[in-house]
Amino acid sequence: MLRKKTGSFISWLMIVSLCFSFFGLPGVASSNNNYTATYTNSTATALPSTTASITSTVTATYASTTTLNSTQTGLTVHFKKPSSWNSAIRIHYWNLKPATVPISGAWPGILMTSDGNDWYSYTITGAMGSSLIFNDGSGKQTADLSRSVKEGWYYTDNTWYDANPEMPKIPAISASPVPKTYDSSQTVTLSSTNSDDKIYYTLDGSTPTTSSTLYTSPIQVASSLTIKALGVNSIGQTGNASSFAYVIDLNADLQAPTITANLPAGHSDSSVTVSFTIKDNKAATTKAYYTEDGTEPTISSKVYVLGNALAGLTGPSILISKTTTLKFLVIDSAGNQTKQSFVYNIGNKGDFREDTIYFVITSRFYDGDPSNNMHAWDDAKARNPDSDPAWRGDFKGLIQKLDYIKALGFSAIWITPVVQNASGYDYHGYHAINFSKVDPRYESAGASYQDLINAAHAKGLKVIQDIVVNHTGNFGEENLYPMFKKDPAKPDTANNLVKTTDKLPSNYDTLTPDQQYQARLDLMKNEGTNNNIYHTEKSLSWESYTVQTGQIAGDCVDLNTENPAVNKYLIDTYNHYIDMGVDAFRVDTVKHVSRYIFNKYYIPAWKTRGGSDFYIFGEVATRYRDVWNSGIPAISTPFYTWKSSKSYPGDGKNDYASNKMSVEQEWADNSSTTAGQPTSNNAFLNGNTYHKPDYSMKSGMDVIDFPMHWAFKTAHEAFNMRSGDQYYNDATWNVTYVDSHDYAPDQAPENQRFAGTQDTWAENLDLMFTFRGIPAIFYGSEIEFQKGAVIDPGPNAPLSKTGRAYYGDHIEGNVTVQDYGKYTNATGTLAESLNHPLAKHIRQLNLIRRAVPALQKGQYSTENVSGDLAFKRRYTDSAKGIDSFALVTISGNATFTGIPNGTYVDAVTGDSKTVTDGKITLTCSGKGNARVYVLNGRGGIGETGTYLK
Repeated sequence: MLRKKTGSFISWLMIVSLCFSFFGLPGVASSNNNYTATYTNSTATALPSTTASITSTVTATYASTTTLNSTQTGLTVHFKKPSSWNSAIRIHYWNLKPATVPISGAWPGILMTSDGNDWYSYTITGAMGSSLIFNDGSGKQTADLSRSVKEGWYYTDNTWYDANPEMPKIPAISASPVPKTYDSSQTVTLSSTNSDDKIYYTLDGSTPTTSSTLYTSPIQVASSLTIKALGVNSIGQTGNASSFAYVIDLNADLQAPTITANLPAGHSDSSVTVSFTIKDNKAATTKAYYTEDGTEPTISSKVYVLGNALAGLTGPSILISKTTTLKFLVIDSAGNQTKQSFVYNIGNKGDFREDTIYFVITSRFYDGDPSNNMHAWDDAKARNPDSDPAWRGDFKGLIQKLDYIKALGFSAIWITPVVQNASGYDYHGYHAINFSKVDPRYESAGASYQDLINAAHAKGLKVIQDIVVNHTGNFGEENLYPMFKKDPAKPDTANNLVKTTDKLPSNYDTLTPDQQYQARLDLMKNEGTNNNIYHTEKSLSWESYTVQTGQIAGDCVDLNTENPAVNKYLIDTYNHYIDMGVDAFRVDTVKHVSRYIFNKYYIPAWKTRGGSDFYIFGEVATRYRDVWNSGIPAISTPFYTWKSSKSYPGDGKNDYASNKMSVEQEWADNSSTTAGQPTSNNAFLNGNTYHKPDYSMKSGMDVIDFPMHWAFKTAHEAFNMRSGDQYYNDATWNVTYVDSHDYAPDQAPENQRFAGTQDTWAENLDLMFTFRGIPAIFYGSEIEFQKGAVIDPGPNAPLSKTGRAYYGDHIEGNVTVQDYGKYTNATGTLAESLNHPLAKHIRQLNLIRRAVPALQKGQYSTENVSGDLAFKRRYTDSAKGIDSFALVTISGNATFTGIPNGTYVDAVTGDSKTVTDGKITLTCSGKGNARVYVLNGRGGIGETGTYLK
């Protein structure tokens, strides 16, 4: 997530008015709609010969007098002129089907027919499909749009419809509460499809007509009866009559049975034995059915226990020796049902330093299910066409391409946040509206998040979930601070959000977009109305305490993480994902939350739930070639790897006041000088000897190595950042990368996907895969995908022109994978990508790293080593019989003295050298042609390529 490096003060007004223009993911949603603040207009090219400046949000729709789609005469489309456009509305169309249909000619195209009241229509005679743009001939236009006969032809809120969504629908009546048996009288509310429908009803069983009783207020149901009702809409259309049968039985058994476990769900290092007790309110037979494979239980599933459960009935013990999801269906004699799941994570997840990470933006990786493709609200401004909506990739696509990732040699996938989002440009997942729910735009039938986790584990791949605790989007959070919710029955658009609070101004719907945004913020950041859920700081200074209490971007409203209620909700929510089998968390925006809160709440809770080896690493975005962020430890990368050595007022307590005091005091203790900060030798060899690390003061959270990332313009510059390694608790746990979804290295340039030469990439990769740390690669880097493209301009350019372009076209095809980095039978563009020089380079580096424990977990030293990019590493585990010692030179020759005698074998070439005098010289030529000589090792690992040869 984007961070700004500056010492200047940024006023609240500037955040409201400017952040959308300047901030990238995740605070970038720039729009003129009612979900963000003001933005600066941008210039965009619609066609090679024409430049158009997008200055307003487009609402496209249709004349209300027609429902014409594709007919024998052609395709008719309808469009409503935005208020800021002039009245000469035109349509430009091309790519006709059939091809014999003429195009519209030169830009800006053909004048559309005015149908009155700002509505325009046009028929493309003889067409069955077309690409098209609506414009006003004076610089305002939509994105590239396209239609075919199987699609709708009505467009509004960046969504196509096959019928006029603004026309009143045929009324359908619903009743609340739902009709069923109740043990007390009920107050029944009737509603219809359209808010202004008239409802007529009867209570005597007769069929209602427009002469029946007009519904004006809720109906009291004190005894059993059937309500029949119909609706009439504003244009006189009558819906079918609906029937609602209510049974009032004061003796009815309506209470569902319960089921509890003798052992709470969660993690255990070893096997556990569990049993379950069912209980019901009546002395009658209750049955519990269950499954052990994660499928939903039915009455055909195995019976766990049955009998009289009035006093509680415990079933047999179940031995759980591997990670298992137990799902129960409990039914009492009255038919009341309870469904409940228990997930037991068994065993260790292992040392994450043994893994390498492939990082994807799920929505931009691979499209496995085109039916769930969806435009982001700001896609029109970004000019993302129908063929490439922001929400394109999905879990199904990721599942289909797990073999590609494994063929490259990676063993872990890091995916952007999966939680439900709401903002103008939320395809990346960092603008939550509901942390507890997976965004349905990722999912398909048979491809849920759980299915993805299961599929990854079946292939031996770990899943790293990107999470956020610092902020929500600016529409609140459906559970933590309800303001709006999404209607699953309607398209995902801003106008279809359902308001769930009465605290917004009564005229909210008629306010301007900026006024609506400010109204939401006034509610969320006002101490009198926000229930202490959000921080109320109205200013932000990037180098002061307000960096942890202020709002970093318009779509990132800062949660009050000193509030125990906020922390409990976030802990419980993310525990659920651990229970699903997630193997690690990458934590976003870490430096904007106090270390005190992480160490007191989040880290212990997630380690307890996921096990002591549950890996957590954070983004502490310090864009400096120094471990210290402007000399302020409290917001510096190494700081978060440590426990505090001091006591604070909130220790042992769980209240807001003492947490706030503690956070403020820890900031004061660590904001003025770097003197006195802890140091460690955990990453360093003692001469040539590995020693047991001291983790007594380790916080439990590791970090992305931002100082090294920022210096990775070249391997030499990045290697120099080792000078600060003593300030990390253990730098061998740092995650290292060259570029990401936010940044490339300083001066690379930083806002573009890595633009260095291919041999510079190769040399950087050599260092990442052999030096301390856990390597991570951003999707597509293996083929220099979008090299030099701006990573994140927000919705000011099509995604296809950015560093977050859709990758799927480069991985069409299949591959058969035998093991990490070992495959056969690659086909299509996927085969071409795997054969790219950098892809082959990464694959060989993965194979070498996996074969040499010293490169995974070893401590290092440059003592008695000559050479610009040379070092030695060793890892020893006597209990497992491991003693791995490696000598590495990245580019150029290097001499090592004072090393153990013995036979050293180059993992790259297989060359063998015997040392008898404690001295060895390694020679290599060519940039990126590293040498890895391993004491008593094996050589010739993988296939040599352009750089390793």
